[in-house]
Amino acid sequence: MSTYAIWITAGFVYALFWWWYVGFRPKVTPAEIEATMALFEQGGDWTEQQKENLRRFLANDDGKDFVMVNLLHLKKPRSESLRKLNTYQKIFLGALLRKAGHPIMVARAAAGNIENVACDHANHWSAAGMVRYRSRRDFMEILKPTIGSPHHALKLESLEKTFAFPASNWFMLGGPRIVVALGLALLAALVQLIVT
Repeated sequence: MSTYAIWITAGFVYALFWWWYVGFRPKVTPAEIEATMALFEQGGDWTEQQKENLRRFLANDDGKDFVMVNLLHLKKPRSESLRKLNTYQKIFLGALLRKAGHPIMVARAAAGNIENVACDHANHWSAAGMVRYRSRRDFMEILKPTIGSPHHALKLESLEKTFAFPASNWFMLGGPRIVVALGLALLAALVQLIVT
């Protein structure tokens, strides 16, 4: 195998990864937004403000990835709540990973709030997490089989309270785009050393 063939193959594999991880999916349509919003009219504890926030978030689709920032406070007994939450996460993360989404950060609380400015009921968090979604369309598609499902009920049963908001135009040093590129470059260099 020639040097050119090795690096062209590595570039092709990375292009396939980029196509899957970054994606080139169309923005969500008004009809799709209404179909998604209908899920939230069927029950649950979502306020009108939360529904409006979701509608605005979907309507302002920029086609790019975003991060969902989460704070969680588990019910007691914690062991039972963790069991339910882990069962939910296995199902949810399976759907998320198939669409190139993944956790960015997960951490348990080491203490109560150090700072709390004008936030009622904002103490006693158990954990924090950030989850990357490839697009708002992916988020919307994952919501459909989740809202009202038995595994989503497990999440609700495990939490005393939770807080989540989407954040876009985010940045992280490293990440899969860079790690995969470096890994393929290293592999291509090793193959080149072996065969030439």
